[in-house]
Amino acid sequence: MGDRGVAISNWEAWEVDRLKTHEPHRDRFPLMRPVHYELSEPVGEKTNGGHKGRGLTVNVNSGGMCLLMDHKPELQDVFRVHVPMPILTAQTPTLAEVRWVKALPFHQNGTYFVGVKFLL
Repeated sequence: MGDRGVAISNWEAWEVDRLKTHEPHRDRFPLMRPVHYELSEPVGEKTNGGHKGRGLTVNVNSGGMCLLMDHKPELQDVFRVHVPMPILTAQTPTLAEVRWVKALPFHQNGTYFVGVKFLL
């Protein structure tokens, strides 16, 4: 354990050499707005509905966005998200797929950066 009970492994995941990415992010723009989302139910399973929640956008580009969430989705989860638009009154609902999830090393209460790819 590290200082104040934070697992060291959470910090190791944030080392600079491990943050290298294979995809360029030239068209990424900072955007901090609340978003609403609803996880889809797995195909063939009948439940009482998907998980609903709110997140905060960190940045967005033409193919996806980075969200700050208090729920850890699974890779390849699909959810409906209302993408905030620059015009304060506009939101566009679309489907997004979880491409990566990274826990914040500062909290043990489950706060995550989540990268999603737009499907529609």
